[in-house]
Amino acid sequence: MKWKMLMWQSCILSVVLLSLTACSEGASTWKKESCFEDDSITSDFKTKVKYARGFSINVKESYKEITVYNPWKNDVVLCKYILFPKGKPLPFFEAENVTYIQTPINSVAVFSNTHIGPLVELGLADKIVGITRANKIYNKRLSVKVKNGEIPSLGGAHNKNIDIEAIVDLNPELIILSAFNEVKSGESHLDQIGFKLAYALNWMEDTPLARAEWIKFVAAFFNKDKEADEFFNKVEGNYNEIRKLAEKVEKKASVLMGWSYKGIWYMPGGQNYMVSYLRDAGADYFLFADSTRGNIPMSVENVLDNCNDADIWIYPGICKSRQDIENAGEVFTQFKAFRDHEVYNIYKRSNARGGSDWWETATIRPDIVLKDFIKILHPEILPQDSTYFISKLH
Repeated sequence: MKWKMLMWQSCILSVVLLSLTACSEGASTWKKESCFEDDSITSDFKTKVKYARGFSINVKESYKEITVYNPWKNDVVLCKYILFPKGKPLPFFEAENVTYIQTPINSVAVFSNTHIGPLVELGLADKIVGITRANKIYNKRLSVKVKNGEIPSLGGAHNKNIDIEAIVDLNPELIILSAFNEVKSGESHLDQIGFKLAYALNWMEDTPLARAEWIKFVAAFFNKDKEADEFFNKVEGNYNEIRKLAEKVEKKASVLMGWSYKGIWYMPGGQNYMVSYLRDAGADYFLFADSTRGNIPMSVENVLDNCNDADIWIYPGICKSRQDIENAGEVFTQFKAFRDHEVYNIYKRSNARGGSDWWETATIRPDIVLKDFIKILHPEILPQDSTYFISKLH
């Protein structure tokens, strides 16, 4: 078979390639070395990482060094990449577990919808040759390509059931994916047969700007560093200006967040990125002092005790109407926010197939998301504006 021949060739190639370090489970800590300047750097443009803690970029005279840090283990590097121009000699680098990649990349497969937004924004949509859960794409241009069979689906959510044969046939120069506590067997196999895997861990950052800054990571593989910096600087400026609108509000609406799954309510902790939006939008949230970055499991009764009188309810799971909430159980109708018709969710920009622009564009446009939050929490501040990603449930 054609793909077996390619697999055999790739296995030979992998003998001379250095593999990525494996992801490991551990404590939810994330520490990185600071980026440094080098007098030998002669590149006209040097990108800097300001907010993200999960990666660094160091620009040298003839190459770029990208380090991705392990978010589950303190002081541990997950992956290191040396990027150098096509047609140039391989840089000498004294280190183990380094992946060498020639740039710019001309074809890429993506294993998460959150990696689509940066590629589209940078004008690289035509470089995408395969996507996991392709039927759930929101971007209209890419959706048409999926429908026409030009972009195949490569597997399911969370890097499960990866279609190795399809990927071998596509032979992308780069695969952008996320690490979910550990490297899945399919990912390891792709590494072993010679594919270049770029781990983009934007989902592990705990502030909206830090998440958005991963566009610089993606851009580096395509030599779009300057464009990414210009875009991010505009988003950062917009975000900080919008945040100022809510700094002096006197009345702060109290907020309930999350939803119950199989009897367990997953409440965003005090350091969760969604809670960062609440802080910057001038809200009142009972877990602001909490140090948890992920979600805190609670009983529905506990949530009722703490949030029964919350003014606004945001992100009730996959519910897209008040009827969905009622159908889930009478207990969910007891919240004041439900009775007052003040329930909102993130699916305003979604399609009939279940694709949502929240997972694509919102990840790199926190300025627009923050504006949505302020519009909901303090409608008097933006009386003429309408929300973009978030809508009220009816």
